[in-house]
Amino acid sequence: MPSQIARQAFLVMLSSVAASAYASQVDTANASDTTVADTAVSQVADNADAIVTNDVENRTWVDKKHAQTKDWLGRTADSVDGWFGKQNPKDPARLSLRVMMDTTWNEYDGTSIKPRIRAKVKLPTLEDRLSIMIGDDTLDYEQTGEGVHNDERVNTPYEKDKRFDSRQTREDNSSLAVRWSKFRKNTGIDVDVGLRSDDLFVRARYKKDWQFANDYFARFEQMYRYGSQSEHTALTTFTVGQPQSDTRTIANRTRLYYTHDGDEDIEWGNSLYQEHLWPSRLGERTLSYGIYTGGNIEDKQAHLNTYGPYVSYRQPVWRDWLFLQGDASYYNNKTEDRDHHVSLFGRVEVVF
Repeated sequence: MPSQIARQAFLVMLSSVAASAYASQVDTANASDTTVADTAVSQVADNADAIVTNDVENRTWVDKKHAQTKDWLGRTADSVDGWFGKQNPKDPARLSLRVMMDTTWNEYDGTSIKPRIRAKVKLPTLEDRLSIMIGDDTLDYEQTGEGVHNDERVNTPYEKDKRFDSRQTREDNSSLAVRWSKFRKNTGIDVDVGLRSDDLFVRARYKKDWQFANDYFARFEQMYRYGSQSEHTALTTFTVGQPQSDTRTIANRTRLYYTHDGDEDIEWGNSLYQEHLWPSRLGERTLSYGIYTGGNIEDKQAHLNTYGPYVSYRQPVWRDWLFLQGDASYYNNKTEDRDHHVSLFGRVEVVF
């Protein structure tokens, strides 16, 4: 109790000093000096919030378990790193982990629940030449930077109308790959060699960004994967957009998805969307909404199969390592003779 009172008194003192400094700057300084004072007050307030947040975190059972798990992951990464040579205390190994629970619903397929994990281990003793990738590798195909959209997310029901399939979950999260990081530094291409269930695969991924006049930007991404069982898979994505303000961007994203597992299949999709990014005390909040169109390509002819609006929202809650995401779409599907219908997606994600 005395330590808590002392901390609160310290915070009050910080706030008083900041307020006094701010008042003094307003009375005696010009406009530029006032801006500096405002920045100083904001920084002090942010630091005070951080102190209070850390104090609360140290008292909760959930935060202690999160910290213990993160420490264990760090020790595990150091142990693996130690297998390959002498370690540098100033450059420890790092293991980042995402744990997700995805729930999807629509009136045709019902509800499906899918736990997912994705981890990356960086090994400094190998001079950052190699990284280890663990878990559901399809998460790497989700678009980043533009927001995670519901346009390409399809609710695939499990066999025998199950909401949860433990065997399928194990297979989806069983991918283990080695990424050649040095090759990326030299060429800009990520190269993975790994195993997913009984499918031995090699995968390459390339990304290129451009900046143009009037703040226009473009991004090209190409992924190719060959598996001993799944054979050929390729995903091409091209995005062009323009920021409308510090927090709002309008963009268009086009994709081609190719698979060849006995039969060739080419799908196309396009999203015209607007994205809002708002800062918060815990992190960034993201809201995306737009119109999606998609279909397949046969005999060099593109066919429209699906179209409709969608919306996606994601934000950290309670802690900066806990995230909630909710997506909704209103699509049809001509191939499966489905009228426009509501589909919902929810994700709870913990980051270590």
